Amino acid sequence: MQNQSEQGESTLRNCIQRNQNQQSREIHRETLPKIVNQAEIILQVVRSDELIDRLTEVWRRSVKKTHLFLSDQEIGEIEKYVPAALLEVPTLVIAINAECEPIAFMGTAGERLEMLFLEPELRGSGLGRRLLTYGIEELGIRELCVNEQNPLAKGFYEHMGFECFKRTELDEQGNPYPLLYMRLTAKTAGESGNEAIDRLKIEE
Repeated sequence: MQNQSEQGESTLRNCIQRNQNQQSREIHRETLPKIVNQAEIILQVVRSDELIDRLTEVWRRSVKKTHLFLSDQEIGEIEKYVPAALLEVPTLVIAINAECEPIAFMGTAGERLEMLFLEPELRGSGLGRRLLTYGIEELGIRELCVNEQNPLAKGFYEHMGFECFKRTELDEQGNPYPLLYMRLTAKTAGESGNEAIDRLKIEE
């Protein structure tokens, strides 16, 4: 009998194999509630080459829409390090849609959120809140950092109960992109957050 981890890995592997020849499809706004409600969350999955490639694509599309202070060349340079970061982050959580396509992911290390990216069309859909709420309540996320030049992300984290406690002029690689370090200071509860947690399917 398969344990939960093996079941989750098998689900994801079958999904990737089923969709490896499919072209990504445009996400229409009217379908967002259905996509978010049907999204399956998988925790601590096997990090295959196929999965890493697909998550890197999600990262690229997300950054192009949200990190407007970065040039295409700069995004390309940073992207070189994304696969290694995805492989090395201690805890990786992904969301897949009904067609088994990765649409969002989150990485954590201890109490720190290291990464949270989703398909740009899904911004404002509730999927980011769903992932972060799980991270706070189940993985113990208490701290994160965000680019100061990404005000939408900063506003999202503030809405989720985080406050800035430190600012640096350079990012953690020494580049001139100021970072804001944020800490959870208010419990993120509420009916919508709890309902999101109830809908999660965790495979570990």
